[in-house]
This record gives sequence, structure tokens and C-alpha cells, in this order.
Amino acid sequence: MTQEKVNSLIIQYKDIIPSDRVMLLKNYLEKADEKAYDYLYSVKTHNPNLVLTLSLFLGMFGVDRMVIGDVGIGICKLLFGFFTFGIWPLVDIFFCYKKAKEKNFNNLTSVL
Repeated sequence: MTQEKVNSLIIQYKDIIPSDRVMLLKNYLEKADEKAYDYLYSVKTHNPNLVLTLSLFLGMFGVDRMVIGDVGIGICKLLFGFFTFGIWPLVDIFFCYKKAKEKNFNNLTSVL
């Protein structure tokens, strides 16, 4: 893949993947085929800021987990989150933000 394409993709995805994995993604992109450039635009990614907002306001109902694809954990959080006296939803605010970034990285690298 050309350096211009690699740089444009890095700029586009650097805020939605973990910061320690940006260089790893860059290495994958440099080794990738030209066809991968078109496929990367169709990869489903989650906005970590939206997931954080959902976690703050609707986290007690498990909506944040369901949005990032952890439906089972979201349902458990909905059913049993109240029994933890609000500790699980509070702690999960930080985990969901990181989990959204990790899922984005995994989705992008699975195409490559």
C-alpha cells in the first residue's frame, strides 16, 4: 500500500484504536495489499466517545455493552447490575471505552 494511503488511514483511525497499537496498525497497513484500502472503509467501528456517553447514562441497563457487541454481558449487567449496588456499571465505564478501542483494532486487523 502506498505511503499516502497508509498515512490517511492512520489519521482516520488513530483516535478510535488504542494509542499503543497505532504503530502496529501502521506496520500492518504498509505490508497490506492495495485491495485492503477499499475494504477498510467498510469495516464496522465503534465510536469510543459514544460508548463512553452511553456507559455514563445508560450503563446500568447494559446498553454500552450491547452496542460494542457484548450482548451476553449487557444482558447480565441489565439483570444483575443492581445487585452490585451500582459498582459494576461504575467500573464498567472505563472498561467499555477501552473495549470499544480494542474491538476497533481487532476489526481493522482482521481485514488485513
